[in-house]
Amino acid sequence: MFQLTLWSIPPVAAAMLSLYAFWRASPRSHVPGGHALRFLFIALFLWAAPQAVETMLTDARAKLLFSQLSYLGIALTPVAWFQFALTYSRRVLRMSARILNVITIVPLLTVVLVISNDWHHLFWSGWSIVETGGYVGLLVERGLWFYIHAFYSYGLMLAATAILAFSLTQFQLNMQALLAAVSAPLIGVMANLYSLSSFNPSPWMDFTTLGFFLAILILDRGILREGLLNRIPVMRDRVVEQLTDPVLVIAHSGAIIDANQSALSAWRAGGESILDQPIETVIEHLPLERVRDPGENSEVSIGNEIYEVAATPLDSSNGRSDIALVFRDVTERRLSERKLREVTDELERMAHTDALTNMFNRRYFMQRLSEEFDRVSRHGSTLSVLIYDLDHFKNVNDSHGHDVGDKVLVAVSTVTNQVKRTTDVACRLGGEEFALLLPETNKQGAIKLAQRLRAGIEQFPYSELVSKNIQVTASIGVATVSPKIKEPLTILKVADRALYKAKNGGRNMVCYDNE
Repeated sequence: MFQLTLWSIPPVAAAMLSLYAFWRASPRSHVPGGHALRFLFIALFLWAAPQAVETMLTDARAKLLFSQLSYLGIALTPVAWFQFALTYSRRVLRMSARILNVITIVPLLTVVLVISNDWHHLFWSGWSIVETGGYVGLLVERGLWFYIHAFYSYGLMLAATAILAFSLTQFQLNMQALLAAVSAPLIGVMANLYSLSSFNPSPWMDFTTLGFFLAILILDRGILREGLLNRIPVMRDRVVEQLTDPVLVIAHSGAIIDANQSALSAWRAGGESILDQPIETVIEHLPLERVRDPGENSEVSIGNEIYEVAATPLDSSNGRSDIALVFRDVTERRLSERKLREVTDELERMAHTDALTNMFNRRYFMQRLSEEFDRVSRHGSTLSVLIYDLDHFKNVNDSHGHDVGDKVLVAVSTVTNQVKRTTDVACRLGGEEFALLLPETNKQGAIKLAQRLRAGIEQFPYSELVSKNIQVTASIGVATVSPKIKEPLTILKVADRALYKAKNGGRNMVCYDNE
């Protein structure tokens, strides 16, 4: 009933090694190809284990039964290897689930025909028991479907190996890993071919399991131990196709000779292809001269989008090389930067601006005064300063309230902006006191502008603004830089002294003082 011979060693070793390899591959099941590789090792186990049992049996029917059971693994092994090749090198060849299901039809039909062989003899036309050297073996005569199954399995294995080999050449890895991925299935196929050939001195014995024993050792060493599953090969052209950034390849003449899908989708005008079109026709703001200057990244606006363009010659040794252009959409970034600048500018404006009158504040006025004073000291130009104060403004607040007083201050700022020049700097020093910085203005010009300002403040229709009969006037002090004035604060003191002359002189007047 049972026999223990050396013929059982290869399938037993292959079955045990398959389980070991399955356990080794389990931690890597989450990476591309990981599940398929585990599926492969299980298929090899389902191939080797029944064959191991078959070699230990002497009963003819029992041996035939376990030979039939081994075909579940035999039929699934090529499918598992093909699935591993596809999932590991996933972008080399894309296949839908329907196509993958079609691929499994022949293997599944093989399993069905093997189990039901007694009814049709399509797989085995006959079988017999052979006793030699104390070993009882099963000898089968192959039917038509056996050869269909064999050729189909060989084709699937070789196709998968070719796909895997091609994808691995697109990825930088050591030669040992590449040889392992290619040689392992070839060794299994060669062992199977030897078992089926006339050169096999023991036709009752399937040496394929011995071949796959060696194949599993190679896969374990070359793929699992070398960490091949942890490095996912991706073809460079597929990378370009998957990029969301548009990519164009431009000939030296400026014609677009290649484009990825993102570029075609973004710039296909009216359904027409952009290939063979001049770059200036597709992107009018990107002239050929800028394309030929790969040393500098530039930005270009295309429609409502803003792109950062990186140009790289595909052959740096050739002055007429094609050029690859990568367009990075920076629209959101630029909009964010613009908003940030606007917020920063607004914060800076608020730091320099009086909140009520929207005039500059004292801090900014002193900064500009210092800058203008330095300019005058270096170049010998002129500079004048006005300081003006509203007369009896406390009475306005006391009689009509601070809200009316605030409206008056705003009205004074309006008059100031109407009178001053673009280059002049107006500010509210505090309370009802204001100042005007007048670059490139001498004594006569400053007094003339001060008189216009005084008249404008006096004549402004405040009653229309606050619905009250209010009369507002201002006293103005004028000072001009002279050789005696050595620092900015001095000219302010001189203008302030002139202001008090106007106050003491009866108010609503302009007074000039100088060192």
